[in-house]
Amino acid sequence: MEKIKKKEPTTLDTLKSLISSNREFDIIDLFSDMHPADIADLIDELGEDDRLHLFSLLEVDKASDVILELSDTSREQIIEDLSNEQLTDIIEEMESDDAADIISELSDDQAKAVLDAIEPADSEDVKELLKHADDTAGGIMQSELVSVGTLATINDAFQAVVDARDNIENIYNIFVVDDEDKLRGTVPLQQLITNKRFTPIMEVIDKDIPSVPADMDQEEVARLFKKYDLVSVGVVDSANHLLGRITIDDVVDAIQEETSEDIYRIAGLGEDDTVFNNATDSIKNRLPWLYLNLIMALASVFVLGFFEDTLHAMVALVFFMPVVAGLGGNAGSQTLTLIVRGMALGEVTFQNAKRALARQIAVGIANGVAVGIAIGIIACIWKGIPMLGLILGLAMIVSVFAGTFVGALIPLVLKRFKLDPALGSHIFLTAFTDAFGFLAYLTLATFLLKYIT
Repeated sequence: MEKIKKKEPTTLDTLKSLISSNREFDIIDLFSDMHPADIADLIDELGEDDRLHLFSLLEVDKASDVILELSDTSREQIIEDLSNEQLTDIIEEMESDDAADIISELSDDQAKAVLDAIEPADSEDVKELLKHADDTAGGIMQSELVSVGTLATINDAFQAVVDARDNIENIYNIFVVDDEDKLRGTVPLQQLITNKRFTPIMEVIDKDIPSVPADMDQEEVARLFKKYDLVSVGVVDSANHLLGRITIDDVVDAIQEETSEDIYRIAGLGEDDTVFNNATDSIKNRLPWLYLNLIMALASVFVLGFFEDTLHAMVALVFFMPVVAGLGGNAGSQTLTLIVRGMALGEVTFQNAKRALARQIAVGIANGVAVGIAIGIIACIWKGIPMLGLILGLAMIVSVFAGTFVGALIPLVLKRFKLDPALGSHIFLTAFTDAFGFLAYLTLATFLLKYIT
């Protein structure tokens, strides 16, 4: 007889068992060899009281890493319960960009108390970072970097890296600055290993590594990292003074943030809305968009009311109304997604928008004809009414074409008015494709029934 294998307990099961037994030392031992991200995942799975208790068991240096990996909801709850002294200790262990991110989430009084309590030099660095908008290069950069002067040698740069090893993580590049702290170039760490020690640093500068202005949008920064296969880049002001650096982990966070933002905005959700949000906050975030959707959906009701006589004349028209609106909306959604993604990646710009629009129109016409013929034949065979098949086929061609055209146009128009191309795009698209699909369908039906039959 085959033995039934006993299910091995997961780390979360083990942790819950330790919590229920109040075995704090065993919990500390369990966390000692775990990566901060894995600890954060476990804490996120627990109830609020257990989260706070477990976080309090972490040593300060590990707590500073774990708090950055927590979900927004868990982090907010924990920060609310930490004293200013505890927050100060944790933030002092962080790199400047991470410290700025956490401090930006605090209340004004709490932020001031923490900034006054941390080391003056660190406080000034964080204050400078907080001056930049969150979604810019300046907002995601960190002040910690390794730099040398233009007269330095490879040996000098190597020594600068050694001196900084305890204070700076992930050193990828050394930045070369002049006497006025203006960026002259960037030297990859590999060059320190592959060149002779007393080679002048200016001879090994990699001119292919660009710098970015502090006010550059983080999406554009991400595109540069992809284009040039960068792992680190310097950030400069308008006079080319070196302000900080952006590393690949900052860019990954920025990409995740931008992607989530676009998904949320397409659906009409707030950027800070999550499944675990307070119900009242979620209602406040979502209800305005639902009201907007309701108002725009009424357009379809007015269209249907206008064609009430036509619907009475051929009741079979009603059966296919969802198909007309649905296919038009789906075609528009496909195009909308492509255009929003293309704009986010820099592939679609106002310079090539006409070409993109023309191609989508061609696609819309072709798809509309193909789907229209298919649904026309289906309607004719099913209901035995050739006129219904003709009406439905023509309406489908118009609906799919219009949905594709508007799906491409909406994000471009929003961008022209300096709005996020994803902002409520699906709400506008759905309202249009429903109303216009019904309008085209019933207008054709009215005309054909009146003049052909």
